[in-house]
Amino acid sequence: MTARQKIEQLTNAWYGYVTFSAIASLFKDGIPGLFSIIWAAMGLCFSLFITWFIGRRLLAKSSLTRFLLLLVTGIGSIFGTIGAGKMALTFVRTWELGMLGAAAFLGIAVYMHVRSFRTLVDSSVRAYFD
Repeated sequence: MTARQKIEQLTNAWYGYVTFSAIASLFKDGIPGLFSIIWAAMGLCFSLFITWFIGRRLLAKSSLTRFLLLLVTGIGSIFGTIGAGKMALTFVRTWELGMLGAAAFLGIAVYMHVRSFRTLVDSSVRAYFD
């Protein structure tokens, strides 16, 4: 698989994650109202635009974008893992199902950050930016 294909595959995975996040946030407090649906749709559109923009910058071989994403995904992976662990421990203490759901959702976010980091440090992707 070429570096370009890996970046495109990562961008497509982020499209799916952003869409899943918007739907999950819409139903986190029960059945949504009209304004909740409108705000979720606006948030989804904004997130999809940001994902598209970053994906295009990576495909255009922007080293600055890659560097910033390495910082964000590295920090996000570390602190997200700590946060998910704390939420899981809180769930064990309180037995609140909502806390378990939040920990699982944060775990998915950590997975996406780690996947992004691994893709950006891959040897073929690194060579693509040189």
